[in-house]
Amino acid sequence: MKDKYKEIFDKGTDLPLVEDFYTIQGEGYHTGKPAYFIRVGGCDIGCRWCDSKISWNPAEHRLISVEEVVRKAVESPAKSVVVTGGEPSLYNLEPLCTELKKHNIENFLETSGAYEISGEWDWICLSPKRNKLPVPSSYQKANELKVIIYDLEKDFEWAEEIG
Repeated sequence: MKDKYKEIFDKGTDLPLVEDFYTIQGEGYHTGKPAYFIRVGGCDIGCRWCDSKISWNPAEHRLISVEEVVRKAVESPAKSVVVTGGEPSLYNLEPLCTELKKHNIENFLETSGAYEISGEWDWICLSPKRNKLPVPSSYQKANELKVIIYDLEKDFEWAEEIG
């Protein structure tokens, strides 16, 4: 990533926002739970099956302050926030987690874990990718493991190895 984005990633007070919206969690342990979704831009993993390739380039998305995104989450009826991407582990998410906790909002993270996970999370869904493996600490922090099976034989075998 360019230096401009590295500085933004490290600071964590602004995030390139792809989209944010109130919805119902549709998968995993928290299925059916109302949540406010925050999709951040920036991903260098490049999975061919990705359903949000629009999120890959952070420069294509407006920077939004953590305060603004938290304000919007607080104004929604949700009592939980899901942060996804792109790849959210690229960012220092400590400022976001801190602000959400001030409002008693549960925070959930969906990540490949390819980078160190920052922030205090109520729930972490780890979705490792074969082309950029998680850092070892991601496995210890994860509450849930979700492996995408794209190539039935190879991906399933790999999922069994890492699971």
